[in-house]
Amino acid sequence: MTTMLAQQQQRLAAARKRFAEGGNLPGQLLAPAVVRSWERSRQAGIRPQQPPQYASMAQRRLRLENPQDRLLARCVRQDLDDLWAAFGGRQWTLFCVNREGLIIAQREHGLRDDPVLRPIQVGRRVREIEIGTTAPSCVLAEDAPVLVRGNEHYLDEFSSVYCLSVPLHGVDGQLTGALDITGIGERDSALLTGYFQQAALSIESQLIVQLRDVHLLAIQHDVRWLGTPLQGVLAVREDGQLRAANGVARRLLGLPRAGMLPVMTLAQVFEHASAHQRRRLLQAGPVHRVQLQPDSAVHVQYLRGPLPAHASTRVRAAPTAVTKGSLRAQGAQAAREAVAAHDGNLSAAASQLGISRTTLYRKLQQGG
Repeated sequence: MTTMLAQQQQRLAAARKRFAEGGNLPGQLLAPAVVRSWERSRQAGIRPQQPPQYASMAQRRLRLENPQDRLLARCVRQDLDDLWAAFGGRQWTLFCVNREGLIIAQREHGLRDDPVLRPIQVGRRVREIEIGTTAPSCVLAEDAPVLVRGNEHYLDEFSSVYCLSVPLHGVDGQLTGALDITGIGERDSALLTGYFQQAALSIESQLIVQLRDVHLLAIQHDVRWLGTPLQGVLAVREDGQLRAANGVARRLLGLPRAGMLPVMTLAQVFEHASAHQRRRLLQAGPVHRVQLQPDSAVHVQYLRGPLPAHASTRVRAAPTAVTKGSLRAQGAQAAREAVAAHDGNLSAAASQLGISRTTLYRKLQQGG
């Protein structure tokens, strides 16, 4: 730990003690989301020196009782495995919580030699009223990525813990849980946030793919990002009405970023497309370009149609026109081309690709 970070952690420990006794916090010491969590923890009667009050697991069952929890656990499994392969290890755990803070899926080493990590298991809750401020509890309150390090936690016992979480959104754009990495030590937080946000996009798309009575479409301005977590995914009913759209699709199409979609049809979304282009939208075939606005277009890939009750929901996407190079290299190249097309304007390039400036900047760095 660097000297500056160690000094900050000491100031946090002293400020937390004063705060728990009714004092005020110095300005700029904590991120606003963490300040609000400290306030809720104090109001709940949590004392920094107390041990975490995890609920008993005596009634824990081998199978999650709530069907929505089982669905979310199934949809996060592959991304948890991928993240664990990249960032897992001794004294670290990755997990997913539902909207109520219940851990419904987890990856861990199996040799959790730090007692702070041992209680973090599927079937336990990580709520402020029980264990004070943590990154997942902040995410569930704020619906935004949150990092909580060391003495930013409200309990003294978590003073050595690093905790980063990102929100997960459901089929209707609602906050449905959080994806978290917790452990002992330090990590590159900007790097982790980028990868965890991409995993969250992938999980959101997987939840939409579970819908059976819909057509599924993938869209992107740049064809090379089809088949990646950065593709937009649309679910369309048989009558042409939009049923769901993931966060990328909402951004690309100018739809509300969260909550239920407005009542509208696919024809209204692509009102500037030709009649021939609109007819092809719900037909199997190769990726094709569709006019979105008078001065912009997207590439559309038909993924699958409505499914019978017991058919597999797995999507076998058709190959796109570009197959050379890794997805990471393709994404970096697409980012560079978008920036060049906008004369170096990162905001305009990010808007074109339907991603944030942070994600765009990371893609540029990956391209070397």
